[in-house]
Amino acid sequence: MKFDHTPHPDIEDHYYIRELIEGQEKRSNDRTFHRNRIKDLAEREDLIKDSKAVALTDFYCTKCNEDFKGGAVKQVEVDWTNSSQSIAFYKHKCSKGHWCIRLITDRHKDAFFTRSKLMAKDRGSHFADIIQPWETNFNLLYGKK
Repeated sequence: MKFDHTPHPDIEDHYYIRELIEGQEKRSNDRTFHRNRIKDLAEREDLIKDSKAVALTDFYCTKCNEDFKGGAVKQVEVDWTNSSQSIAFYKHKCSKGHWCIRLITDRHKDAFFTRSKLMAKDRGSHFADIIQPWETNFNLLYGKK
């Protein structure tokens, strides 16, 4: 009597089962994406609704290369192809008449934080506040234990 020792693939490695598993994972990822998208749009609408119509705000003029404060007026632009994708911003003119914009909804894209000399000075004065023990300058500031 001879036994057949041919290897049989695991059930998960079968092409049909693999396609079913991948399809289920794709549907799950799509569901998660759409839930997060709805949540992000709701947060965007709340941010637009909660921001003040007129506010005293810091600005940076890219043409004049100067920082200034100004009484800004909120404006909301609606994308005509997707009405739920609104963009809100504050707008004000500098002393020389150039329009300057501060983003309300997409703050990570606001050029003020990367170009402003006031922000660079503020980051430089507070750099040691967030330094971690594994970083190089920690021992220089606080000494070794």
